[in-house]
Amino acid sequence: MAESSKQVYVVDDDEIFHFILKKMLEQQGENLEVTSFLCAEDALEHLQRVKMGLPSLIILDMNMQRMNGWDFIEAYRDIKHSLHHQIPIIMCSSSLDMRDMQKVQRTPELMAYITKPLDPSKMEVIKNYLYQS
Repeated sequence: MAESSKQVYVVDDDEIFHFILKKMLEQQGENLEVTSFLCAEDALEHLQRVKMGLPSLIILDMNMQRMNGWDFIEAYRDIKHSLHHQIPIIMCSSSLDMRDMQKVQRTPELMAYITKPLDPSKMEVIKNYLYQS
């Protein structure tokens, strides 16, 4: 059992996805704190404000209103040097487009690409990255 809780940021404009992911993470039985952001701008602003207690993992939706997942990555590149550790990011989307998957592979900030809906094997991917840090 970890001494302190792991922090996970979920950046997705779908409130139902937040609810499902939170429930699935709770079922892992680990000491996790999930912070939900319905827009990428709020998550970026929070990352810049919070210097300590950064998340162990960010789960990022690709398709959101205003600022999408790719825009988030661009903005994250501008602030990541000021963070005291690099945060693994998993892109999550309902898109099965091979071009998206290839773009994820070419994006060093992104550790993995998982598709919605979530299932136990995708939760295993999340868990693996969560407990690497």
